[in-house]
Amino acid sequence: MVADFGVEPHKIGLDEAANTNPDEWSGLVISGSPTLLTVNSYRKHLESLHFARTTKRPLLGICFGHQIIGLLHGATVFRGVECRANQTVEVIHRDTLFEGLQETLSLVEDHCEGITLPAQFLHLAKSESYAVEAMKHRDKDLYGVQFHPEASGEAGQRIMRNFLRLCK
Repeated sequence: MVADFGVEPHKIGLDEAANTNPDEWSGLVISGSPTLLTVNSYRKHLESLHFARTTKRPLLGICFGHQIIGLLHGATVFRGVECRANQTVEVIHRDTLFEGLQETLSLVEDHCEGITLPAQFLHLAKSESYAVEAMKHRDKDLYGVQFHPEASGEAGQRIMRNFLRLCK
């Protein structure tokens, strides 16, 4: 999806992520995954993606990436309602990520797990199914979204464009 905005993505597999220097790029995205963190041990994922705790670069976690960021910062993962369609998401704290968008959005969900809000994060959005739909670290451009902007039409494109503006 970032290629749609003239950004050449550099894709790295989960096995390569541990040996990655995130400072080589202007921004990072940790994508979704079919992995269920409540079923499988997630220790190897936390080790591979440990840079999400320390990077100074803008980082966006989508679904699985959102959950990993949360876990790395003290959140708890839980099994919840299965969502496999558009969901109404309410923006409860205005932020750069949601600039130019309404306070209520229809966004694509594809998950059955969620996280609690880590202490260092601002709560940006919620839905009827999941309390923490979007969050941002209080001191960094570190974001997590439970929904899938890459599949959410114009609203999702706007969210990605807003994130990419942070990547200098």
